[in-house]
Amino acid sequence: DPAMPMTTTSMLAFLSAGLAGAVDPTITLNNGVKMPLVGAGTWQYNSTTAYQSVIDAISLGYTHIDTANDYKNQDGVGKALARYNRTDYFLTTKIPGCTTPLLPKSCYKETKKQMDEDLQLLNVDYVDLMLVHFPPTIPPGCGRGNCKGIQEQWRAVEELYKANKTRAIGVSNYCQSCFECLKETLTVVPAVNQVQYHVGMGTDPIGLFSYCKELGVVMQAYSPLGNGSPELIHGNLTTSIGEKYNKSSVQVALKWIVQGGYPVLTKSTNPQYLKDDITLFDFTLSDDDMKALNEATKPSGKPSFLCSS
Repeated sequence: DPAMPMTTTSMLAFLSAGLAGAVDPTITLNNGVKMPLVGAGTWQYNSTTAYQSVIDAISLGYTHIDTANDYKNQDGVGKALARYNRTDYFLTTKIPGCTTPLLPKSCYKETKKQMDEDLQLLNVDYVDLMLVHFPPTIPPGCGRGNCKGIQEQWRAVEELYKANKTRAIGVSNYCQSCFECLKETLTVVPAVNQVQYHVGMGTDPIGLFSYCKELGVVMQAYSPLGNGSPELIHGNLTTSIGEKYNKSSVQVALKWIVQGGYPVLTKSTNPQYLKDDITLFDFTLSDDDMKALNEATKPSGKPSFLCSS
């Protein structure tokens, strides 16, 4: 009966059937590991919601799942991923920035403990990408006083990599000052820097994107809609461009990021939105449209909430 409401399962089957053209290309990180360009995030989801969102995402063609120690949902993510072959998905998780940067040795110990906790909760032998989620928060940022703590935290992350418990390592919310500190002692250059990035921020906010490119660090975008900015979801620029390609304003905002060469994280508990968010590779924005999006100044945003240079 066509009037019958679709169950989630039948809706997913219906959506999956239309996904023949949806592929998720990869980007190669500085150590040769290939990372899918579009990832499904789980921020603000409890374990039950995260469990369902991961199953939905994978059924719709996503192969990259992103979680974090701070999200308190890794058990749900791990339970969902247990249904699949370990080599069929790319898993990113994170550990918090060190809470005691003025006591570098405790930064190292705390980080080792949290990384073990991540692997246990996810119930995996290794992750594909382990990120330091943000710089220290007390005192905030990457000032010289925090530098030894930042370096000790990174030393612990490097050890996880050298023990083959993660295929790549990186950072999130890091600015130039954080990298300048790391560069003094690192033996492995971060592969990724995951930051807020969306239309309205320009092509090189605070000079960070060009700086990271020089280092060989891939920039990855979180909050690609500026935390649900009306300007991007309903605004004239993204909407009018979308109409030319028969795409939504959201697809235009996401496409601008991946066409610029950057991986992106998206999230939704709605399977239709999840499907739309990965159907980005069957159209190309014109040079004029890319230019208009590059030059947009709204909504404004900062790559990191803890540092600005």
